[in-house]
Amino acid sequence: MRLIETAASGIRAQQVTIDTIGNNLANVNTPGFKASQVDFAEALATVVHSVNEKNGGNVVAAPLSVGSGVIYAATGTNFQQGTLVPSDQPLDLSISGSGFFEVKTPDGNTGYTRAGEFRVDESGQLTDIQGNIVQPRIQIPLGVTNLSVKGNGEITGLVSGTETVFGQITLAGFSNPEGLQTDGNNLFVPTVNSGAPQVGQPGSAIGNQTLGTIRDQSLEQSNVDLVASMTDLVQAQRAYQMNARLVSDGDQMMGIADTLRR
Repeated sequence: MRLIETAASGIRAQQVTIDTIGNNLANVNTPGFKASQVDFAEALATVVHSVNEKNGGNVVAAPLSVGSGVIYAATGTNFQQGTLVPSDQPLDLSISGSGFFEVKTPDGNTGYTRAGEFRVDESGQLTDIQGNIVQPRIQIPLGVTNLSVKGNGEITGLVSGTETVFGQITLAGFSNPEGLQTDGNNLFVPTVNSGAPQVGQPGSAIGNQTLGTIRDQSLEQSNVDLVASMTDLVQAQRAYQMNARLVSDGDQMMGIADTLRR
């Protein structure tokens, strides 16, 4: 029966929606997190022929398009900038504007993130809290004092009382950030849809966009809208219940039909 198949597709779709919203809510306090959103599309319709009688007495079969439910098209990412909040850590960085920090993961792959919780590891390399190495590599010796990061990404500090420049953080931009693919741990990887990364100094013009500037001692918060997400969750739960009810009603109708045939 088409009713059950259509309702079942709705159940699957709403389950994906609930899972996505749940993940967004779980990361409402994760710095640099970008909310996910689910995109759905109508499934292919089936053409059904019904019989209509015209005034002249001729009977013709008129086509009728009947939908067959919904399909899960894709999961997109909302890259709207989150709120920038102050921090007491000199290497907590945020990006005011567009752009991503570039890091190298332990498996040698390159990832891009908006989460700027950086630290200096045992070997003196600048890393994020996951241990991914910030690119380009920046070496900061032990015993440095008065560490600071300028808006253009330049990292300076005092070594034996002398101000020293240790390196400069660059940012990467994409022609279509919405085409990036999530890779876990607040990392994104490029795809054909996102285009290749365009790396430059903070505040510089890259292609058709201008990279943002870096703010030290601040972190970008998650861009999850708690109130809107809770509202969407209630709507998804109600839609799930409605589709589940349609499956139950369809089962009862099939039972009645079986009884009539006997």
